[in-house]
Amino acid sequence: IDGNVAYTGHVKHMIQEGGYIVNVNGIDCFMPGSLAGMNKLHDFSSIIGQDLYVVPISFSAERGTVVVSHRAYLKALVPNAIEDLRTSSDQMITGFVTGTAKFGVFCEFNGCLTGMIHINDLDETYALKLKKHEINPGDAIEFKVKEIISDTKITLTQLVHQDPWNGITERYKLPARVTGTVKSIKDYGMFVAVEEGVVGLLHISELPEGAIKNYSKGQEVTVEIS
Repeated sequence: IDGNVAYTGHVKHMIQEGGYIVNVNGIDCFMPGSLAGMNKLHDFSSIIGQDLYVVPISFSAERGTVVVSHRAYLKALVPNAIEDLRTSSDQMITGFVTGTAKFGVFCEFNGCLTGMIHINDLDETYALKLKKHEINPGDAIEFKVKEIISDTKITLTQLVHQDPWNGITERYKLPARVTGTVKSIKDYGMFVAVEEGVVGLLHISELPEGAIKNYSKGQEVTVEIS
């Protein structure tokens, strides 16, 4: 068992110990409830009878028990899901509530991603529902991505913000030298934010050879918009 191979498992039934019996290639395995999803399931019986991809994570020779995890499979999908999200971050997304706090709502979406909508980014209807404790795990909810901070920290919003690209030609008279912040670094260059929501590519060909290794995410840089 190396934890790197996923198998199709059939969720047969729940057990009193707080988990599920999952049949994988004719072998009954144990999946703890905490490993049945990226977040705690709002309805533990909802996956009974389903086929899920699971990853074997441990084996007890004494008990003859294989422990499997659907959560481990979902976590392996996160990096690619994040990259896809970066290319479609302006689209409305339907997700599901996983929990709430005084300061906001936690959501899961796109199969394996988790984010939070701060109370200041909820629309009036949902902000009122949150204060009245009327938002429950499992509720469907719509939002947009506000910022991808890391694979495990994504902020969301329901508010419609003004498009930062509107009027950009009036704000910057070309060529314009501005100070920006490095958002990410790729083999082919760096993505630099010159203001909130306005990100451009500084191609590696515009840098001295080998200089890109001297930059890091979050660093301030002076660039020219041309």
